[in-house]
Amino acid sequence: MPKADRPPTLTDVARLAGVSVPTASRALNGGVRGRQSGSPEMRQRVQDAARALGYSVSPAAQAIKGGRARTVALVVSDIDDFGAATMISGVMHAAEKRGVSVAVRTTRDDALRELRLLDELRGERHRAMIIGTSRTTDARREAALASQLSTLEEQGTRVVVIGDSDLPFPAVTVDNREAARALADGLARAGHRRFAVVSGPDLEITARERVAGFLEGLDAHGIVVAPGDVVHRSFSRDGGHAAVDALETPVGDLDAIAAMSDTMAVGVIARLRELGLSSPADVEVSGFDHVPMLGDVLPEFSTVEVPLEAFGEAALSLALDDESSSPGQRVALRATPIVHGSALARR
Repeated sequence: MPKADRPPTLTDVARLAGVSVPTASRALNGGVRGRQSGSPEMRQRVQDAARALGYSVSPAAQAIKGGRARTVALVVSDIDDFGAATMISGVMHAAEKRGVSVAVRTTRDDALRELRLLDELRGERHRAMIIGTSRTTDARREAALASQLSTLEEQGTRVVVIGDSDLPFPAVTVDNREAARALADGLARAGHRRFAVVSGPDLEITARERVAGFLEGLDAHGIVVAPGDVVHRSFSRDGGHAAVDALETPVGDLDAIAAMSDTMAVGVIARLRELGLSSPADVEVSGFDHVPMLGDVLPEFSTVEVPLEAFGEAALSLALDDESSSPGQRVALRATPIVHGSALARR
């Protein structure tokens, strides 16, 4: 037992638990598998000993010892967006299981702010960096980001990308194009023929992939959407609201407006209501991402269920569990189209 005039040490904990100091350290501080290192019985014994002695882990000491903080950094575009919020939740849950904390930063879709944030985060010496921002077709912006991330990686931070991109790092992806194609197929089979499509900025890869897939799905049924009825605005409620007024075809002449995010769909529905139209009675509005609340108020809402929370576990596994992950490694998650409240059968 430790003397009363000094604080308990890890050695004291190990002695009381009947394990080695390295074993006690892994149980409390996290080894390769985070706090899942070792058997449950051993971890419990060490934790009981730590509580009995009043021992607590010092994050600062761990950072000094290992040269790296027990944290991961997560960079997203907008913390107010439902999709980003769900993804953040997934990363936090996965990090908690591994005994690490998450530092969240938002770029606000600003390329210069994105680079400044990475400069600041480099000094914080995180174990891993997860990039969950919307990637673009702007070659200069992507090259500048890749350079910053490569520097981080060279300095010991594992880098993982969430979403569609050509960045040379391990990534967690979902096939947006195929999911959008299947959603369009389902809506066309339901009898719709006159469509408009509203999506995020044309420079964003995800926005382009969803639109391309949706148009491919309609094309298989001989349905063509006029260029003026494919509108790009921000992936937000306000973006969906503004997109309605930019459509070439009067909304009352449409069967359906396909919004490439549920958040945009909310804005579209709100604008239709202002125009005296309801959804789905007058014009059906579909979405993408699957916000559970929309399903509650619109039981037959059509959308695509993207496993946003699962991105967290997959990204943390690549970053912290699989030290052999290669730059080209991809973990592909599956999105599920939902038409009129029912998930489409997998093919």
